[in-house]
Amino acid sequence: MATETISQSRPSGHLLSATKAISDETRVRILHILSFGAFSVNEVVEILGMGQSRISRHLKILTEAGLIGSRREGSLVYSFLLSEEDSGLKFPLELTKLLLSYKEDLPSRERDQRMVHQILENRERKSKSFFDGVAESWEKLQEETLHPKLYRSWILQELPLCEKILDLGCGPGGLIPFLLNKSKHVIGVDNSSKMIENASSHYGKNPSVSLIQTPMEHLPLADNSCDAVVASMVMHHISHPPTVLEEIARVLKPGGVLCIVDLGKHNVEFMRDNFADLWLGFEPELFESWLSNAGFRVGSMNEIQTESSFKILTIKATKEEGGHYVHSN
Repeated sequence: MATETISQSRPSGHLLSATKAISDETRVRILHILSFGAFSVNEVVEILGMGQSRISRHLKILTEAGLIGSRREGSLVYSFLLSEEDSGLKFPLELTKLLLSYKEDLPSRERDQRMVHQILENRERKSKSFFDGVAESWEKLQEETLHPKLYRSWILQELPLCEKILDLGCGPGGLIPFLLNKSKHVIGVDNSSKMIENASSHYGKNPSVSLIQTPMEHLPLADNSCDAVVASMVMHHISHPPTVLEEIARVLKPGGVLCIVDLGKHNVEFMRDNFADLWLGFEPELFESWLSNAGFRVGSMNEIQTESSFKILTIKATKEEGGHYVHSN
């Protein structure tokens, strides 16, 4: 009977267009590539080693079939796999899931995965190089552009008094002394060695503070080990935020609080070039979808207008009880 319900909830054309779309090997390879995250047209071209017009045509077919979506980040357009919340069409999603469960049979799987990881490593290297270079002046740069005083009080207001708080993307530690007023122990993590060195010069001898250099997609922390997590102005530097949200859900205790502060959607291109931003801010609805998929319940979501052209997005979410969280890749 479930099949009848599904067939009534979508036009039959999606079944035909989706099955036709996957009849081409290159388009199946693209679905596999996008299972690792969102990629721009130029990045897909680089991974597959094909011409841009050819790749654009394949992406258009997959989009029209309801198998993938796209988003614009300034002058760049990124393609990504749709979730059920994005599309509302179950069949294309089920078809994609079925195909990816047999990805081991793809003739070019290993080559494509190597190229994907190369792209992701290049993104990570660029970001790390930028933050290593600005570690000493980061607090001043933030005050000039991101207005931390506007959202710092919100973070402290929303956090509970607790045993352990994770400061994700802690930078040189500007938030740590404030977090120590809310928690007995603060763990600061950052992927930049220079940022951690800078933070260590201030808090390295404090027994209430632990500092770790690590990719935020793979936190060296036990499951259900943190009472709260703060992600302050870090998500727009992360290649694939849903993966990081899954990792946060893993280390956060059931009922634990996640406070996110980031930029609202904008089109200020110099932020990509001058601050190594991978995302030009976020639409609130996109974050809400990601959080729901990662097992969070959103409690509040607001935008703060600054004196500049930027809006600051604040989100408080709670990890649902009884969830089990694993990375999709």
